[in-house]
Amino acid sequence: MEFEYEQTEFSKSLLAGLFAGITATVLCLLYNAIIRYSIGFHLSEMINVSTIIFAMLILATLAGIVYYFFRHYIKKGGLIFQALSVLITVLLVIGTQSVQRSSIPSLTIEFRELLTGIIIITALCVVFIIPYLYKHEIV
Repeated sequence: MEFEYEQTEFSKSLLAGLFAGITATVLCLLYNAIIRYSIGFHLSEMINVSTIIFAMLILATLAGIVYYFFRHYIKKGGLIFQALSVLITVLLVIGTQSVQRSSIPSLTIEFRELLTGIIIITALCVVFIIPYLYKHEIV
């Protein structure tokens, strides 16, 4: 059985966000494993496998929905979405530098490195993958 189904703009952006979330999840899990192994960071109450999986999937899927509204209701919404995403990323990275995770300075620095990397990886996936998949049809 073959079905002829044309995707709507909303479904394109939703699926693009979901795929960006899956990509961000895999990359963040790899980054998490590499950082933890290389620097020996073992605090995992806040950033662990389950929080990475759920956070990346939910955030990127929501970003896909937001992308739809930007593209659908705002002139040049795609560019505005990307610019705002970059701005939010910069603000989050700056805010991360003031996080106090532990009374031990080295643990706080390692936590900041881990969190900053995860934020940047997620932002790169959202900023580049969602608009690309929205515009291109992948078979």
